[in-house]
Amino acid sequence: MKIQRRNRDITQLRKQLMDASRRLRREATADDRSWARLLVLGAIDRHGELATPSVLAADEGMRSSNLAAALRSLEARKLIVRTPDTKDRRKVRLRLSSAGQRFLDDSRARGEHWLTEAMDACLTASERSDLIKAGALLDRVTAYSKAATRRSQKS
Repeated sequence: MKIQRRNRDITQLRKQLMDASRRLRREATADDRSWARLLVLGAIDRHGELATPSVLAADEGMRSSNLAAALRSLEARKLIVRTPDTKDRRKVRLRLSSAGQRFLDDSRARGEHWLTEAMDACLTASERSDLIKAGALLDRVTAYSKAATRRSQKS
């Protein structure tokens, strides 16, 4: 019985996380195409100077052909800039243009505004604090990797 209860709890948590993710996505973007752009722009932003097409493809789990099309679209909209790597001219580095940074910042601000408004309207101060603390737990869970765990256990 305990295993069934735990499985139901895990299923419920997964559903809640997906619902929250979809809602944030809807609040932060104007359309589905914006979301695809934001995924790539966010990855470039997170990787900073290390951002290359191959790093982004691995990070976002995208096929290189899909990523190439997304990068062409972002470049045509002047949201990113491609520059040759200074050490290896075969590589291309990616960075956000000022317009790309604005687009990303505006989207993040819309999502954060909605989240703040929803938390203030639906939760007590104590519940808001608990939810913020739960973020650190979610960070640990999302950082989990079986491969990394196996490697650290062998050391």
